[in-house]
Amino acid sequence: MRHSSLLLDRRFRSWALFSVLITASVLGAPYLTDWFRSRETAEPDSAAVSEPIPTLSAISALGRLEPQGEVTILSAPSSLDGTTTRVEQLLVKEGDWIEAGQVVAVLDIQGRRLAAFKQAQTAVQIAEAELSRVRAGAKSGDIDAQKAAIARLEAELSNAQLEYERFDGLYKVGAISASERDSKRLVLETTEAQLQQARSALDGIVEVRPVDVQVAQAELASAIAQVAQAETELEATYIRAPLAGQVLKIHARPGEIIDAQGILELGKTSQMVVVAEVYETDISRVQIGQPAVINSSATSERLRGTVSQIGLQVSQQETFALDPAANTDNRVVEVRIQLDADSSQQVSHLSNLQVNVIIQG
Repeated sequence: MRHSSLLLDRRFRSWALFSVLITASVLGAPYLTDWFRSRETAEPDSAAVSEPIPTLSAISALGRLEPQGEVTILSAPSSLDGTTTRVEQLLVKEGDWIEAGQVVAVLDIQGRRLAAFKQAQTAVQIAEAELSRVRAGAKSGDIDAQKAAIARLEAELSNAQLEYERFDGLYKVGAISASERDSKRLVLETTEAQLQQARSALDGIVEVRPVDVQVAQAELASAIAQVAQAETELEATYIRAPLAGQVLKIHARPGEIIDAQGILELGKTSQMVVVAEVYETDISRVQIGQPAVINSSATSERLRGTVSQIGLQVSQQETFALDPAANTDNRVVEVRIQLDADSSQQVSHLSNLQVNVIIQG
């Protein structure tokens, strides 16, 4: 009986304590809420203020390796007559370093152009000689011969004058007829005319007419212009490098027709750059001078560089991942990244290599 009484007393005390706690919780909850709110306002969390929510700053893109200044394609000039052009001589091989202005190939039309050039040079020499002849006048032998003819006619005229005077005297005394005297006068007049003609001819030989000189000068100028044209056409048969660089690829060898690919590709591989295709939605986060890390399965080490140029045009993506499910309709902006010296040297032989680019914020 005593045991039952103790058990009931304990149960009563437990229920009483539980009731007190419930009442205190209900009555004190508003005060506790106000206290916590005042603590939050007065003492903000220092960690929340000093550590903002982290954001993604790195920009990833696909890209390709290129020599600085891009790849230069050397080809033959267009043929005016529509004929195909072939390589006659190829003077370099892949991997060669060449200087600006160096002849790398000779076309098959070089022989014909050289013959035309020499013919034009000969025409100039002929025109120069003709101009000299016109300026100098007639040859001394021609002048002497003409002077001798004049002297002969002068002597004949003197004899004809004497004969006429003698026959005229005989006519006046009635010794001869008028017809005989007239025949001698005709000889005299004919000789005078011949002498005058000979003297005019001598003047024409000795005189250098300006119009003749002008004609000869015009012919010389035309011949010189033909030489210049022939020289230009001949020079076009020698394919020269427009800049110093390395031969990356040869497309046309001796005897082969030069097509749209040209003869060879040339690039400045001493300084390589990466052309990264950055999505148009990310381009606003790219700035010149940002560091970049470049990876590729063809290189054992990471490449490093710096953003050097940001494109000004949005275009279709040209470099794609190997994933067949990848989106191929992205719009991108080309960003050029200049590699540092060590990285550039590592990949100087890997033009057009596809790479993965991470531009660091």
